[in-house]
Amino acid sequence: MKGTVVKAYGRYYDVSSGDGVVRCTLRGKLRKTSDLARYSNPVAVGDLVSLELDRDGGGTISEIHHRKNIFSRKDKGRNKKEDIIAANLDLIVVIQSFYRPRLNLRFVDRLAVRGRKDDIPALLCLNKLDLADEGDVEFVKDYYARSGMQLVFTSALTGEGLDILKGALLNKTSILAGYSGAGKSTILNAIFPHLDLRVADVSDKTGKGRHTTTNVEMIVAEGDSRIIDTPGMREFGLMDIEPHFLGDYFVEFRKYSGKCAFGQCTHDHEPDCEVRRQVDKGRIHVERYVSYLNILESLKEYYERRY
Repeated sequence: MKGTVVKAYGRYYDVSSGDGVVRCTLRGKLRKTSDLARYSNPVAVGDLVSLELDRDGGGTISEIHHRKNIFSRKDKGRNKKEDIIAANLDLIVVIQSFYRPRLNLRFVDRLAVRGRKDDIPALLCLNKLDLADEGDVEFVKDYYARSGMQLVFTSALTGEGLDILKGALLNKTSILAGYSGAGKSTILNAIFPHLDLRVADVSDKTGKGRHTTTNVEMIVAEGDSRIIDTPGMREFGLMDIEPHFLGDYFVEFRKYSGKCAFGQCTHDHEPDCEVRRQVDKGRIHVERYVSYLNILESLKEYYERRY
């Protein structure tokens, strides 16, 4: 029988099928296959799998079916393993807030680059709009003006923008990612009240959010709308993007990169770089370019360690 992985924790996976949710383990030989050995966790939420039922009501995953995409990051503390967070996505929704915790657009850029690598559209939801400082909204709009990033400004307190966000989530499989305390659970409760997700306040001591989601889990929100909720992320390491290809994932660079003097220009140190020239002219936001350079440096370090 077939089913969809809806929760992953340790060596166990909850698989939703026509007979309900079955708690499963992974058949040992699958973990050792060459195409899965590169991953720290070979099965991810969103995977379509085949399973065999045990006598005790549990199950064993015997096959992982073709994925249309994956959303992954560099496994912490390792150089070569890839940590799959979810599979078979239609949308990445990055939740940020204007107050406690504050915006970190460089973190957003990393997630957006990862999405573009597998052709997964990204949407940036900027929550706590009612607490934004003067100039915050315009800065974000200018920062992403030519990036292709979809922006939705919301306030879970006033309800502003929630109908737009709900429309973006309907009839899709979406992953929600962001810092703890940015308001993921509060937003989902406001949009889909029947979910009744647990929320927690931001710590007064650290100014950071407390985790309310402890595992990656798929939630059926409404009809065919499925939302994959994730524990709060503070870091997101990229891998498997060669440094000289990084610029391809920054949409506003594409218009100019073909005019660079070098065919594999990294837009960092090479002479006669058209991208840097456009940064100087203000056609590419300077802070977005700095974000690019930070990612570029991390990729260079990754490949130096790897090879």
